[in-house]
Amino acid sequence: MEAADPVKPSAVTLQPVTTEPPVQTAPGSDPGQVQIRAMEEQDADFIARIMADAFEEKIVYAVGESRVEGTIQMIANGLRRSPHVWHRNYVASYEGNLAGLLAIKFHDSTLEDIGLCDTCSHVGCWGTCRITCMSLAFLNMGGPQAGECLVDTVGVSADYRGKGIGKALLDRADFEARERGCSTIFLWVKTTNRAVHLYERQGYAISQTVDGYCITQCAVGNGDWYKMEK
Repeated sequence: MEAADPVKPSAVTLQPVTTEPPVQTAPGSDPGQVQIRAMEEQDADFIARIMADAFEEKIVYAVGESRVEGTIQMIANGLRRSPHVWHRNYVASYEGNLAGLLAIKFHDSTLEDIGLCDTCSHVGCWGTCRITCMSLAFLNMGGPQAGECLVDTVGVSADYRGKGIGKALLDRADFEARERGCSTIFLWVKTTNRAVHLYERQGYAISQTVDGYCITQCAVGNGDWYKMEK
């Protein structure tokens, strides 16, 4: 009986393995305690109050403490009239409760429709002049150019501070800036603001120091600012 021929191993062709880079999801979009989404019309009042809280000292200086509530209503009404800005305003919720705000701007961002008549009805003629001066002062400090993203406002409700919401919002700003192809993201902050340390932990560095900026000094009572970027 003849021996069977040995079985020859078949050739194995190795195919190149391609690995796709992991798809990054927007911070705050995955399940968890902190959720972040673009604002909707019903968020206007909450956002206005967070903005007023974040800029309380400046608003009081500009229009007086008695007109703070009117300023909040003015901001809320302006947001309701401005759906074209909702996509760049983000609200954070913590365990289902509204807790924080992020507002960003790009070089082609349009402004909210504040409405002079509505402003006047809430803060009076003199208050309207002061609010206008405050807005112009911040615009004059320098907005984003092409390829840049400005973190305009980051604020967290007092009841939810210390829970990582501010960091999550800044992470979301980074994500949105990358999605728009921005190479630089920056913000303006008072030199005495404790949030400077939070921004440094997030990778921001002071790129410019403005001492005695007379326009903002007159408008909001402070002329010393850091420009921080990364």
